[in-house]
Amino acid sequence: MDQSYQTNRQKIIFCGDAGVGKTSIINSIMGQKFSEEYEPSIGVDFFSKTVRYNNRLIKLQIWDSAGQEKFRSLIPNYIRGSALIFLIFDVSKKETYDHLNEWLKFITNIENGSLIIIVGNKLDLKDNREVNVEEAEKFCKDNKYDYFEVSAKDGTNIDNMLYTSLAGLPVFNVINGENIPRENIIKDLLQENLDSFRAQNYENGMTGNNTNTDNQNNNVSDINNINRINNNGLLIPNKKKKRKLCLC
Repeated sequence: MDQSYQTNRQKIIFCGDAGVGKTSIINSIMGQKFSEEYEPSIGVDFFSKTVRYNNRLIKLQIWDSAGQEKFRSLIPNYIRGSALIFLIFDVSKKETYDHLNEWLKFITNIENGSLIIIVGNKLDLKDNREVNVEEAEKFCKDNKYDYFEVSAKDGTNIDNMLYTSLAGLPVFNVINGENIPRENIIKDLLQENLDSFRAQNYENGMTGNNTNTDNQNNNVSDINNINRINNNGLLIPNKKKKRKLCLC
């Protein structure tokens, strides 16, 4: 993208108890593979991700905070000035949900101008969940927080969580210069940052990163049928089979 396009920087921090999957969610956002090995974060880690919107680059400065009590004193410096705060709990561990009020008080005493999003992670452990979805939704509705349930392990709802949350930031009112419905901003973010097939699935209500596996495999199969590799490693048409190829 042309360097003349305006760059906006948005500070994002992930908070929550140790072991709830903050780092794993960030790794999923960054396109990294999920690791079964648990390594607790020490202090605060930094990640950077750029998203596109309306001919602009928006740079996300993503901070991953440690959930352990001994590192709690380090977090306020990173919460201050955050545009967006993701507060994570583990749906399979009730105590991490019970600590939300404590975390919310801690956060709002430091920064009350941030958009706070509450996220229940480890949706893949549905057979072991200890937090009822209706209970979590009611808590968030009563306290006026958006709520998402995700799985960092299989990617379920990660894209929806990220781009829907980003669309609620004031920066988009500045970029657009007028009040654009949040739904339109979400749609544009998805179309500009995800492949069109996944964006279409979002519109159809199939959010999450693994909803397209079968179709993606079909696309690969079609490519193999239409093309072949010559001895020099070049891709050449397969004239024996003529199919319409749609790479969505």
